[in-house]
Amino acid sequence: MSGAGPRQETSKGWAMGPLIAILTVAALVAGFFLAYALLL
Repeated sequence: MSGAGPRQETSKGWAMGPLIAILTVAALVAGFFLAYALLL
C-alpha cells in the first residue's frame, strides 16, 4: 500500500481547486477544437 500517494483527509478540499481548473481548461480546449472543426 505504500507509495500510493498521500492519503490525507484535509486534501479533499484542496484538490477541488486544481480539479475545477483542469476541467475548465479541458472544456475550453474541447470547445476550441469543436469550433475549429465547425469552421472547416
